[in-house]
Amino acid sequence: MSASSGRIHVLGLGNLGRLFAHELALHPKPPAITLLLHRQGLLDEWEAAGKRIEITTGGVVSTSSNYDVELVSQAQKGVIENLIVATKTLNTVNALSSVRHRLTYNSTVLFTQNGMGTVEEVTSAVFPNPSTRPHYLKSITSHGVYSLGPFRSVHAGLANVTVGRAILPGQPNTRNPSKSKSLIDRIVSSPGLAAREVDPQELIRLQIEKLVVNAMINPLTVIFDCKNGVLFNRASIVHLMRLLLAEASQVIQSLPELLGDPEIASRFSTQNLETIVLDVAEKTAQNTSSMLQDVRAGRATEIDYINGYIVKRGKEQGVECKVNEKLIQLVKEGKEGEVVCADDPKVGVEPGS
Repeated sequence: MSASSGRIHVLGLGNLGRLFAHELALHPKPPAITLLLHRQGLLDEWEAAGKRIEITTGGVVSTSSNYDVELVSQAQKGVIENLIVATKTLNTVNALSSVRHRLTYNSTVLFTQNGMGTVEEVTSAVFPNPSTRPHYLKSITSHGVYSLGPFRSVHAGLANVTVGRAILPGQPNTRNPSKSKSLIDRIVSSPGLAAREVDPQELIRLQIEKLVVNAMINPLTVIFDCKNGVLFNRASIVHLMRLLLAEASQVIQSLPELLGDPEIASRFSTQNLETIVLDVAEKTAQNTSSMLQDVRAGRATEIDYINGYIVKRGKEQGVECKVNEKLIQLVKEGKEGEVVCADDPKVGVEPGS
């Protein structure tokens, strides 16, 4: 086998894909980077954008253009060593299926998406055979980024990235971690990402914390059509959040992959989760949640991988999540200004002040 080139491919060039590609390209010793475009229209937009990515931070425009570009097709050959997947959760299986023939047991795939459940879906649908399955990494991104158009974004909320090896629930961790170390090192050493590596168990804890934050803020900003900071100024919305959190806390503390973890009871208590959610809402007060951006743009939301994941895991453990189920229904039906009634989760009532 030929020596590793260290090349990084990026699949999904929305806000997160642009941010990762751009910051890696600005590294003092940048790796070779290939942007994978899934349709001809994106290639046309890339040409129109001057074959560069533009990120604006604090009013300062930064550009990067040292990329190779490929149009995804079955005709494309060559092994992909390192792949950053930044597609929407609901598109991930299809996106990875299109490059599956270029990924091997020694490849590394980094999932950057919101929500949970994507890795399990990909494993089942794309890489069911452990002998040919690539190494999995997962990142949790707290940066706030929004789009100005094709290949142009604003890095509005400077925060951090957490990255680590993703372990499938119920499966032994037998993979050699050194195989995916080069991609982790590249990400951690890119100053603009402000990234750190954590062990697989801490990664799961942090994923779940982020999931809960997203499950509270994202759908509620859709229902009430507001920025993050406005949400919890109303007692009725705080009450609704507590109902949602009570269900989420019960589900999390019943998960088999967390059994025996001494931190779980305190870290994922309803009270502690509420503190985390309110803190994030305050720090991102001027942000428009990604789910509300999707709804306003007429795009499908990722709620099935956020609140839907909580409901799914609850069903597996025999925990009812009627309030989360109602919230999912309201988001999917495009209902605004409705709050789930505490006594009957099937009923929508007008919110109080």
